[in-house]
Amino acid sequence: MEDNNNLYKYMGPEIADKFLLADGTCSLKLSYLKDYNDPFEFFLTIDYNQGPEILAYYNEMISMVTQQPVTCFAKSPLITPMWAHYASNSQGFVAQINEAALDEWLESKNSDPSFGDIDYRDSPHEGMQGMLDRAYVVSKPRHIGWLQQAIGSSAYFSKQTCWSYEQERRLIVNEKNIDKINETLSLLYFPANFVTSLIVGAKASQSLKDKIKEISQVVGCNYYEKRIGKSTTTPYFLDSENKTYIFNGKEIVPHNERCESCKEPKINSNLKQCSWCSITEAHEKNAAHRNSFRMLEHAGILDQYLTAFLEIGKKK
Repeated sequence: MEDNNNLYKYMGPEIADKFLLADGTCSLKLSYLKDYNDPFEFFLTIDYNQGPEILAYYNEMISMVTQQPVTCFAKSPLITPMWAHYASNSQGFVAQINEAALDEWLESKNSDPSFGDIDYRDSPHEGMQGMLDRAYVVSKPRHIGWLQQAIGSSAYFSKQTCWSYEQERRLIVNEKNIDKINETLSLLYFPANFVTSLIVGAKASQSLKDKIKEISQVVGCNYYEKRIGKSTTTPYFLDSENKTYIFNGKEIVPHNERCESCKEPKINSNLKQCSWCSITEAHEKNAAHRNSFRMLEHAGILDQYLTAFLEIGKKK
């Protein structure tokens, strides 16, 4: 494991009131593989086009390795589909969690944590079939043990490539370290000081911003607001003092080269403002003057022109 890895958990706005508990802990929701949103994860372990006796044996093997609680993270706070799917279309927030601290704490609880990046693929793992055939024919405990380890690793840490945008990293923990709230909800409570940053979405309400800012002050972590700029599709962040930050692929860092007006990171460091904020009334008048559609509209023939223009397009 790399030092100072950061994990990012995307959450909806309704989680804010439940995220920080009075005893100074935060919680992570855990699920089992059968509850996950990719029904094809087990299809990436072996080729299912084979005899029923082998498939029955394989099914026997997976029935002994699937009951482990898992929670999922992303490796970036800038994944647009994740903001849309898991943070209520950027109305929610993201928690940045220190993986090393969480891992060390889980080990101290004898939880035997298992972190791993998802391997995105569309075909079964090489070598799995040979292990399955060997275990089926020989049936020695060690071969079955090796097969179960391989199946578990593949099933829990493999997904189809269509999910690769998630940049997912998973954590498997021991059931004895989780709290089962009910049949469908299990939680892992962990020290709040493992949360190093909280980021609210670009469409977050003021009440959520106030709540997350309050939590960040209690926890003692950084507070950021995600911003969507005009010059690039890559979002950036502002802190409580309107200082600009970017994600460098590993962590959120200050960025001093920015537009004086909108605070967006600048491409041209020689200019005080970005091109958007540099637009003047003279620029707008020039743009309108060079728009021939305005001339046609002023003459009252724009609709007639557009009708003829569209008809020509249909013929072509």
